[in-house]
Formats: sequence, C-alpha cells, structure tokens
Amino acid sequence: MEIGLIAVFLCEGLLILFGLYLIWSWFTKTPFYPSKTKPLNDLIKDLNISADTNFVDIGSGDGRIVVWAAKKGFNAEGIEFNPFLSLISRALITLNRVSKKARIFNKDFNTHDFSKYNVAYLYIFPEHMDKLENKLFSEMPAGGVVITNTFKFTNRQPSSTHNRYYIYKV
Repeated sequence: MEIGLIAVFLCEGLLILFGLYLIWSWFTKTPFYPSKTKPLNDLIKDLNISADTNFVDIGSGDGRIVVWAAKKGFNAEGIEFNPFLSLISRALITLNRVSKKARIFNKDFNTHDFSKYNVAYLYIFPEHMDKLENKLFSEMPAGGVVITNTFKFTNRQPSSTHNRYYIYKV
C-alpha cells in the first residue's frame, strides 16, 4: 500500500513539473525542439574544425549537442534559459562522463560573453536569432563559425549551406 501511494505522489510530482515546464516554455517563447547529432558529424568534418575548439550551443535544450561536442573533444558549453532543461542537461553531462569538457549556463544569452568561442551553434526561433546576430558577430573572434539549424539570420547571408544548416563566417 505504501509503495503504491509513493508511486502516485511521484507521478503527480512529475506531471506538475512537466506542467510548469510547459507554462515556462509558453511564456518565454522558448519551446524545446531537439537537434540531431548525426548530421553534425559530416558538417564538422566538412568545416575542418579541430578538436580543441571552444564550442557553444545557444539554446542548448537538453544538452545533447553539448555532450556530442564534448565527446568530439571540443571545450563545449551550452546556454539554456529554461531551468528545467538546464537541470536535465547537467544530468546528461554527468551520465555521459564529459563534465571535464562540458558546462551548462542557465541564463539569458543576451548577458553572455561570446568572445572565447570559435564555433557557435544555434537552433532557436528567428525572433531570438535577430536579437543575437549583432552580439555574436561583434564578440566572436575573427575566423569563428556560426552554425544555425533550420533558420537564417535576417540581415546576413550564409557563407555556405549544408543540408538544413547555415554556416556563417565571423
């Protein structure tokens, strides 16, 4: 009887957390759409990006791209505004044993300094990308690469495209 009651409370707690996550996503206009890592393998090879690169995933969601980048040898960091997804990201980083090469920041990307990153990856809505465009291209070092998934910047033309990815040179 007690185990059944504990299971009910646990399920209700998870449902409440999921509901809070959905409300948070709706109000902040930051829904979670996961990226696939397999197509990124070919893209990174084509761009000839070295393993010791400083990599940032802006809007990192559940952290799968950050974990992928850390496993590739990159110094990988993610910026995620949603505290629920940041918590999941940190757990994923720990479970994959990449905490020496991966970090998650739970913050607004507008307050982050991008000057140390050679590669930035984004899979966020265009309205957020337009706010970030000038900041990225003014703060990232010359020769850096910005990779956007699905959406393009409004005021810049990509240097190249690779399937659904747009590549911009800084």
